[in-house]
Amino acid sequence: MERNDSATPDPIALFLKWYEEAQTGGSGLFSKKRVISWGVQVIRRLLSAVFPWSNLLWPDIATLATVTPENRPAARSVLFKGIAQGGFSFYTNYESKKGKELAANPSAVLVFYWHFPPRQVRIDGMVLKLSREEAEAYWKARNRENQAASAAVTQSSIIRGREEMVEKVNQIKSRYKGKTIPCPDSWGGYCLVPEKIEFWEGRFDWIHQREHYVLNNGTWEKVSLAP
Repeated sequence: MERNDSATPDPIALFLKWYEEAQTGGSGLFSKKRVISWGVQVIRRLLSAVFPWSNLLWPDIATLATVTPENRPAARSVLFKGIAQGGFSFYTNYESKKGKELAANPSAVLVFYWHFPPRQVRIDGMVLKLSREEAEAYWKARNRENQAASAAVTQSSIIRGREEMVEKVNQIKSRYKGKTIPCPDSWGGYCLVPEKIEFWEGRFDWIHQREHYVLNNGTWEKVSLAP
């Protein structure tokens, strides 16, 4: 591990810069290859038109790792919804498996991987619940199909099959026909407040760049790691 004594930037600001570049396929590393950036954006628009429900090639998908009551690792994908209360936010059902795991042990890891350009960001920290006001504000921004599916059943609960799920969703739509579907009390947001953030960037010569940030008494300290 090599100590890097250069001025330490804000790692959250660096993440947001990488996140923005992941949306366009552009960065300093690829700045001369504007065709790549243009091509990525065209592909995303086409995929969004054909598969409006998908997030293919979008940078919002991240892997959330938690700890089960048996001290086993558990991981799944979540959608990043921006920086909130100094942390990385996402939304889910509090009664889901991940919600119960976070209630028992709020320590978690969030990992982003982007292909254009090849980069990975790992965030270690503690998870906090977002306010009810923030949850309801985001709930109102979701489309009605999404709201009905989330309100129909408790995430991770056992159902007989897709037919039961469709029936329950239709019941919600019928019950609130012409009305707003209310945000369930069991649904809301979390933010992962970072204690460590690690950035990895792939290079053509295989000498990849990797930097590790640790929050120490309110100050971010950076070291360079072997890739």
